[in-house]
Amino acid sequence: MIMTTRRLSMMLIVMLWSVMATAADWPEFLGPRGRGAATDQAIRTRWSEAEGIAWKAELPGRGASSPIVVGDLVVVTASSGARQDQLHILAIDKASGRTVWHRRFWATGRTIAHPTSAVAAGTPASDGKRIVALYSSCDLFAVDLEGRLLWQRNLAVEHPRSGNDIGMGSSPRIVDGTAVVQIDCQGDAFALGVDAATGEDRCIVPREKLASWSSPLPVTTPEHGACVLLQGPHGLDLHRVADGKTVWSWKGDISAIPMTTESGSMLHVPADGIASVSPKEADAKPAWKSTKLSCGIASPLAWGDSIACINRAGVLCIGDVADGRLRGQVRLAGSFWASPILTGATIIAANKEGKTFLISTDGEPKIIAENELPGTFTATPAVADGSVYLRSETALWKVAAP
Repeated sequence: MIMTTRRLSMMLIVMLWSVMATAADWPEFLGPRGRGAATDQAIRTRWSEAEGIAWKAELPGRGASSPIVVGDLVVVTASSGARQDQLHILAIDKASGRTVWHRRFWATGRTIAHPTSAVAAGTPASDGKRIVALYSSCDLFAVDLEGRLLWQRNLAVEHPRSGNDIGMGSSPRIVDGTAVVQIDCQGDAFALGVDAATGEDRCIVPREKLASWSSPLPVTTPEHGACVLLQGPHGLDLHRVADGKTVWSWKGDISAIPMTTESGSMLHVPADGIASVSPKEADAKPAWKSTKLSCGIASPLAWGDSIACINRAGVLCIGDVADGRLRGQVRLAGSFWASPILTGATIIAANKEGKTFLISTDGEPKIIAENELPGTFTATPAVADGSVYLRSETALWKVAAP
């Protein structure tokens, strides 16, 4: 009986550590379920090239994609070559910064990208078993956690008019075993759901033929279960993941780059400021709308009873998520392509020029630290186990935990 109790205790400890490890991951763009928040983590406030850096890993090419953290691995994509047609997926040891494995592929679609972006623009996603990566060339790959290729889909071959002249920027999601990609362009525009294990089609949804750089957002509803929200310049569509069925739509003029975010039972849409809409009533009038909460390129961030946006002037504004009332604002500096994220009660906002601002959200927002690294930073940071991962065009930096 004593032996059984000990074995049970050990099993519970192993299960607990497994759950804790999963909870500490940052498995996709803007973290778990794309919400951009790790409210249970604290980070160090000061770092530079000479202080507070655990390691720096040089990357084999350019990229605007964010790193993700899966167990002991930090995974990042890159593109290289004169035509940016060499595609890379790298897995880096979280503790040491050593490259564990490196996969290379060739692009089969368009590799033209805006100078501020790259073919490696979409952030990869993981379900803890595999990694799915989508590139601006509309090439989609799945590898396991040891880097073995599981399947690939050359979507520009399947849909010859997909892609646009300045590059794609959408990130894939893995929702309920389905890898979801959003290909919004002026030609063959569609959203595709494929089996994450096999790459076989589960559903395909035609999209309006307009360019957009938004990413799918996982949303769960009591009536329809696992769903995904697709955003375009003229509205939102909520689709059931199992079969692609449209369960809700909202029409309005929406920004083409920053993503809608969810808080509680409401969606907060970057539409001439922020519009807060309910995903229960089709084309419902917004519960509130605020032009004082305005997004530039960076997506809004919602947590608890708050919502934050960085406008094109580099001003971070924080409002009340219930009514949009402005609570406070703080002027930052530089241009912001990366979206803000939250750790504990601190917002991390990284500008393109390499300066990262830490803003306290306790009471009136205020800057508590400014930290600078060399390079051009357009990728949204990742956070795991109290460490911050910052990706420049050519390098990945790990800021050590406090």
